[in-house]
Amino acid sequence: MNKNFLEEILKKLKKKGCDESDIIYSENKTISSSSRLGKIERTETSEIKEIGIRTIKNKKQSIISTTNLEPKNLDDLTNKVVEMVKVVPQNKFCGLANKNQIKNFNENEVSKLELNDSYEPSLEEINNKVLELENAALKNNKIINSEGAEIAFSKTKSILMGSNGFVNQSNKTHSDFIVAVLAGNSKSMERAYDYKSKVFFQDLGNMKKIGEKVSKEAVKKLNARKIKTCKCDVFFDSKVSSSLLSNLFNASNAISVIKGTSFLKDKKNKRIFKKGINIIDHPLMKRKLRSRIVDSEGIPTSKKFLVEDGRLNFFYNSLSSARQLKEQPTGHASRSASSIPAASYSNLYLENGKNSKNDIIGSMKRGLLVTELMGSSINYSNGDYSRGASGFWIEKGKISFPVTEITIAGNLKNIFSSLVPSDDLEFNYGINAPSLFVENLTLGGI
Repeated sequence: MNKNFLEEILKKLKKKGCDESDIIYSENKTISSSSRLGKIERTETSEIKEIGIRTIKNKKQSIISTTNLEPKNLDDLTNKVVEMVKVVPQNKFCGLANKNQIKNFNENEVSKLELNDSYEPSLEEINNKVLELENAALKNNKIINSEGAEIAFSKTKSILMGSNGFVNQSNKTHSDFIVAVLAGNSKSMERAYDYKSKVFFQDLGNMKKIGEKVSKEAVKKLNARKIKTCKCDVFFDSKVSSSLLSNLFNASNAISVIKGTSFLKDKKNKRIFKKGINIIDHPLMKRKLRSRIVDSEGIPTSKKFLVEDGRLNFFYNSLSSARQLKEQPTGHASRSASSIPAASYSNLYLENGKNSKNDIIGSMKRGLLVTELMGSSINYSNGDYSRGASGFWIEKGKISFPVTEITIAGNLKNIFSSLVPSDDLEFNYGINAPSLFVENLTLGGI
């Protein structure tokens, strides 16, 4: 589908009396393969084309989307979205960006971000790699079962166009894998997993080494013990530490602030972490999953310190929530064909600390190294935090034994204010953090 066709739809909406409109068109191709117990279980190749039409009239907005791109159907949808916008509630904050706010597509700038992998793996190659990944784990004779492995590659092309003159094009690739196996003996059975996402397929890593590492991690968990309820220090492994940044994002979302449901609503420009802690949202990093030049409303993006020297600098917003808070847009709007713009992070990460993971563990008299989190009970209104966990008990600076069936409880205010990062930051997801040390949390056990 070309730009001219999208422009025609925008012209039709204007003729029908709409004040503002925008259209997003996307094409997605995905190739994936999964295996279980050394056999290919499922393969899939899918191609989806979708269009989303949003229109605004008299401060009312409506959106409609479809995968049926026949001209007659699109004409019907254009008429339908105009009728829909007449009956929805008014929202005085909705609307497209002003022309002086937007930045249009620049091919040279986008290409410098290296977001499009020119190499497209075949289904045969993905099949071979997923078998290599799982079989490398299954070769360990202490692995007794597998939850399977999966590898996927996707390629997405999109065009976003608005009646305000905004035009943006995007060509992105995304590859990921996941593997999970179970180790067992006569006394226990324990699970370990690994997951990674990258822009470039070859950056996923060596499947054989990954599978071997996962099997060893599962075996280390065997004969896990339960511990008595206590208070102690907790060290979140880098595999799970990014979840605390997810909590921070949810609490610093402008919509939560507007609703009064965030414990951070009065904390802007105030210190919520230790001095020296920097948490960065950086949309202009090369080869990173959530990089982009502009957001989905045409607002230019830039590197921003969400937390700088421990202080909270801003709330994530879209144009609508920025207007409600009477603030400048932060360039974090994101949307799909079927959704209106809402705030989201780009490449969000916490900077490395000064000490290594081993040094921090060596300094702990007693505590817990968390390697897996499950379940979630988090109250963003007051910061109360509770999650299921498993990992390893630390005694006198050494990992003593594996532990299971634990509940970690505390408050995000205290977690943030006592948090100390190690120096093992890696970029494998949209949100990334090094391993994180947190003082004095409650562990619920037996």
